[in-house]
Amino acid sequence: MSTGSVRTRVYIFVAVIALIGAAAYFTAPYWSDSGGAALASSGDASGDGPQADEKGKEGEEEEDIVPVQLVTAEAGAISSYLSATANLRALREVEVVSQTEGLLMQLSAEEGDFVREGQVLCRLDDSQLQIRLRSARQKLAQAELQQEKARIRGEKAAVQIRNTNDELERYEQLYAESLVSEREVAQLRYRLDELEHDERVSSHETRELAFRVDELQAEIEQVQLEIDRTLVRAPFSGRITQRHVEKGQTVRQLDQLFRLGSFSTLYADVFLSERDAALVRSGQNVRVALGSDGETAAVGTVARISPVVDQETGTVKVTVQLAGDARDFKPGAFVRVHVETDSRSGNVLIPKRAVLEEDGQSYVFVVREGVATRKQVQLGYQTEGRAEVLQGLAGGEQVVTAGQGALKDGSKVKVVEG
Repeated sequence: MSTGSVRTRVYIFVAVIALIGAAAYFTAPYWSDSGGAALASSGDASGDGPQADEKGKEGEEEEDIVPVQLVTAEAGAISSYLSATANLRALREVEVVSQTEGLLMQLSAEEGDFVREGQVLCRLDDSQLQIRLRSARQKLAQAELQQEKARIRGEKAAVQIRNTNDELERYEQLYAESLVSEREVAQLRYRLDELEHDERVSSHETRELAFRVDELQAEIEQVQLEIDRTLVRAPFSGRITQRHVEKGQTVRQLDQLFRLGSFSTLYADVFLSERDAALVRSGQNVRVALGSDGETAAVGTVARISPVVDQETGTVKVTVQLAGDARDFKPGAFVRVHVETDSRSGNVLIPKRAVLEEDGQSYVFVVREGVATRKQVQLGYQTEGRAEVLQGLAGGEQVVTAGQGALKDGSKVKVVEG
C-alpha cells in the first residue's frame, strides 16, 4: 500500500470522530433534561426522596422511646427485720402409750379428731382384771369378818379380865379374914392369867387381820387402776395426728397408740447469731410466712430467748409464738420468720423492684416530662417488697418500676399501664 492511501484513511477516521463529538455537543441539553426527570421520577418511586427521609427519622424516633411503668415515691413507715427459717411445732405433742396389756376392743378416736382432756380414745379387754377384782373383794370381806371376830373376842376378854380382877380383890380380902382358902385365891389368879393371855392373842390377831385388810384394799386399788388403764384417755385437749393401732390388736405395755398434739398455740424455734440475738427482746412483733407460697402470713411475738449460746453453732435459740387465729398454719410447716427489731417513718419508700445495682451502687430512673433521668440513691431498711430511700430521691417523684433495664440517662419513655 502507498503512503498516500494511508494518509487518506487517517484523515477520514479523524473526520468521523469530529462529527460524533459535534453531534454529542449539540444534543446534550435534551438528554440531560430528560435524564434528570427520569432520575427524579425513579427517586420518588424508590422512597429515597425528602419525604422518605422524614418518615425514616420519625421511625427512628419511635424506636428510641422505651415503654415503662411508673410509681410515685411517697413517705411512709418501714421496719427492720431479722429473718430466719424454721418448722412450726405444737404447744405440746406427745405419744399416747398403753399402760397395761390387753386386746384392743374399741376405738373411739380417729386421725384428725379433736378430743377433750380425759376423753376415752380406745378400750382394752378388762375381763381378767374384773375377775381379779371380784376375788380380791371377796378376800377382803372375809378378812374384815375375821378381824371383827378377833376384835369382839378381845373386847370379851377385857370385860372378863375386869370382872376377874374385882373378884380376885374380894377373895383376897376374904382370905385375909380366913373366910376362903388359899387354893380358891390361886384359882382366880390362874383364871386371870388365862384371860389376859386370850386378850393378847386376840389383840395380835386383830393387828394381823388389819394388815391383811390393808393389803387386800391395796390389791383392789391396784386392780382398779389397771382396769382404769384399759380405758386410754387423752392427757390434754388436742387433735389426733396419728393412730398406730387397729381394733383387735393385742397391745403390750408402753406400745404407742396415738399421737396427740395441742394446736391452740403454735411455736417456731429460730436460731440467730449472737450479734443478731442482742437486738431481739421478748414481746417484739414477728411476721411468720408460709415457705410454700410466701403470701400466707400471720403475726406473732417473741415468747422467750435462750439465756445461753450454743457452743457448737454459736447461735441463740429464740422461740416465737404465733397468734391464736393462725388457722392456715399446721405443726411441721416450713415457715420464714421475720423478727421486727426497729421501725422508722417519714422517709421516702419505693418498690424494691425499682432499684438497680451497679458496681456496688444503687440507683433508680426518675421520669420528668417523658425523659428518664438516672439517680443514685442511698437505701435504708428493706423488706421483701419495699425499700427505704435515705438520700437521692424526693417524695412525689415518678420512679420507673418496669422497663428500666432498657433505659439510659436521657432516654425518652412512654408510660404504659401495669
